[in-house]
Amino acid sequence: MKKFVNIVGWISKICGYAGAPMPFIAAIVIFYEIIMRQIFNRPTLWVSESTAMLCGACYLLGGALNVKNDGHVRVDIIYSKFSPRGRAVLDCFNFCFVALYVGVMIRVIYPYMMQSIRLDEHSYTAWNPMVWPMKILLFAGFILVLLQSTANLLKNLHLAITGRPL
Repeated sequence: MKKFVNIVGWISKICGYAGAPMPFIAAIVIFYEIIMRQIFNRPTLWVSESTAMLCGACYLLGGALNVKNDGHVRVDIIYSKFSPRGRAVLDCFNFCFVALYVGVMIRVIYPYMMQSIRLDEHSYTAWNPMVWPMKILLFAGFILVLLQSTANLLKNLHLAITGRPL
């Protein structure tokens, strides 16, 4: 159990750190667009979509790391009144809702991802980039969040039952 938790945590960390520089790259791309448009009067076709894809990739790759680092939003006024063991019980209960949401998202995204791959889907813009890599990343991002949430569930169950962290 501890090995699973550690491996999933490591994967979440690697993916999160891989996505972390993407907003900075997007900022450089936007700066390039401003220079090209304002100084050289040569606007680009690709900056808008590539910026959205870079920021989307950051969000999708960072989701599991956010779950690992317990960075999600909660009502701390109530949550902080519980002992660590009580918080673990609340987090186990919360997992049911997270798993339902993420499970539905995975179920809904999968056929769209497969269709996009099968059709070699592209956007219908002047730049016309491939869309299917982002759909794969969307699917993978939710899988990563589900895995990390499951690892957190195991840690919380251990704490709730034994009173000791895993």
